[in-house]
Amino acid sequence: MPFSLSAATSEDSLLLERIYHFPEKIAHEDIAGVERNVYMKFRYDIKRRNPTLWLIPTMYPLARGGKQLLMESYSKLKYKTFNEYENHQQLVWGTVPHYRKAMSPALEFLTPNIYAPTIYADHTLSPFHENNRRYYHYTFNNLENGFAVITFRPRHRRNTQLISGMAYVNYNTGRVIQAELTGDYDGIFFNTEVIMGNEGINTFLPDLCFTKAQFHFMGNKIFVYFEAAYDCPVSLPDSLHNVHDRALLDSLRPFSLIDTEEAIYHRYDSLHPKKPALPDSLQPVKKKKNVMLNVLDVIGENLVGNIRAHSENASMRIYPLLSPQYLSYSNRYGLAYKIKMKADYHFNAHRYFEFRPTLGYNFKFKKFYYTLPLRFNYNPKRDGYIEVVYGNGNRTSHATIVDEIRQEQGDSVDLSSKTLGTFNDNYLRVTNNIMAFDWIDIEGGFTYHLREAYEPASLRSFGKPTEYRSFAPVLSLKFRPWKRGPVFTADYERGIKGVNRSNIDYERWEFDGSMKYSFHTLRKLNMRIGGGFYSRKHGNSFVDYANFRDNNLPEGWDDDWTGNFQLLNSRWYNDSRYYARANFSYESPLVLLSFLPGGHFLERERFYLSALSIEHTRPYYELGYGFTTRFFTIGLFTNFLNAEFRNFECKFTFELFQRW
Repeated sequence: MPFSLSAATSEDSLLLERIYHFPEKIAHEDIAGVERNVYMKFRYDIKRRNPTLWLIPTMYPLARGGKQLLMESYSKLKYKTFNEYENHQQLVWGTVPHYRKAMSPALEFLTPNIYAPTIYADHTLSPFHENNRRYYHYTFNNLENGFAVITFRPRHRRNTQLISGMAYVNYNTGRVIQAELTGDYDGIFFNTEVIMGNEGINTFLPDLCFTKAQFHFMGNKIFVYFEAAYDCPVSLPDSLHNVHDRALLDSLRPFSLIDTEEAIYHRYDSLHPKKPALPDSLQPVKKKKNVMLNVLDVIGENLVGNIRAHSENASMRIYPLLSPQYLSYSNRYGLAYKIKMKADYHFNAHRYFEFRPTLGYNFKFKKFYYTLPLRFNYNPKRDGYIEVVYGNGNRTSHATIVDEIRQEQGDSVDLSSKTLGTFNDNYLRVTNNIMAFDWIDIEGGFTYHLREAYEPASLRSFGKPTEYRSFAPVLSLKFRPWKRGPVFTADYERGIKGVNRSNIDYERWEFDGSMKYSFHTLRKLNMRIGGGFYSRKHGNSFVDYANFRDNNLPEGWDDDWTGNFQLLNSRWYNDSRYYARANFSYESPLVLLSFLPGGHFLERERFYLSALSIEHTRPYYELGYGFTTRFFTIGLFTNFLNAEFRNFECKFTFELFQRW
């Protein structure tokens, strides 16, 4: 007889507690270093497709060719934690062009971690974890043989972070033996059946996993069937890597192919028959490949997919050149687009170069921005590295130059130009960092700025310099008193005249404390408090803080929006000899709009509070609310000067296929 949780007997409530606390029974066993041989099979059934499939990352291998495709692989997983593992793919075979894995986000459905707060790495709240109890409604059906069936569903409104399904559990221990999970995340509707291991650490890990998934987007309709068998008995030599050997894979396959899959291979073999080897003189002339198909392959590979290259010591990766999540928009900054790249060169495990450039264009300001950081790591254990950063920062304004011209010229000239005191900023920063102790990092070096006037002719007509140069030694201390606590920094910079024509003399101090605290159930609190001041500043000095600056190419929702002011006038960053700021944000998947009609698509909600005090003005405040869906992120912000309302703004970034 079934019972709901609200009307359940004490025995049924006890069973739920046993499930929640089952991991504690074998908590002494360490997952680190555990290795498992894994066989995986992926079958793609394309019902409908159109040219838009070419533009979806990791889906372009399915954009042409057969409508039924099959892939198989044999890998070795080495676990670091339950959610972190190295996947060394040893064998691969299939009919997908170039053996690529298509629809890659769905692959994580093959490795559920049902006892964790989130079943998958950063999403989907688990009904088997006590912290998520308030989000689910449970129904029990106790069986006579010492087992029970639990059915679960979202308690209120269905959401992409919640799932429904059932589990077959051991009544006496609370061990989940088998579970079925049904949900919808990132545009993929999935149904996963997982059979867990029988003993020891394996009871936390799946033995078998079967996933059926559907993807519908702009007329494309694709069904996917994934199967995985973990802990296979045969171990292959570690030297094997991405070997294409169908015969060997046939001998390792833990279960037979079904008729549909056999037919896919038969069709492939008929189109790609094996021919006997012939002498070179009798080799047939190779036909030229379809040029258009080659062009489409290049487009899929280089525009919407990652561009990768690697050798024994070096690797390079360019993120998709055309990707909607690199677009951002706000009323003040307009439309901006950026791309990222990275390259590495390893001399050995302890000495290697890293290059992480970021390039972007702001359409409102019609300016190309770039940051080119090159880092040489010489002691990773102590976070020892030398870093050289070259870039062009945001336009910066001279705090006093327009006032000087107005005093000298009076009202006889027009000084209404908004860019008269504006300068483009090119900079070079060279630093060395070392972790002196486990709780303190020391970074020292120098920074050099070349600031060139945006309107040089106008400044020249008033007898003012059109460029300023500064050279300054810098020293930064980073304190981490606790491993999971706040991080405190202290920065000092001292301008010196005469080095490579530097003509600015100043002294700057800054102090900052920040912390990101993660709660259970995907909640997060971000805090940042800091301040800075100039203890020495002459009339020709620019006000240019390290932790309080404008950014015309925001990094993203979590990286930059939690620590920057969204509506603050850009001039305010460069006008004050001191500042004091505080920024707070709170993030949760299920707070406000998630429970309203249409809230099913909300993945995150965020609340913002920021405060600022600078010279010659009253206290400044910002309030904000934002939410993320699979398609986009929207932030709504309003600001107040003292208690007086100023304005309102919307900020927008694409999230579509960000995880793909």
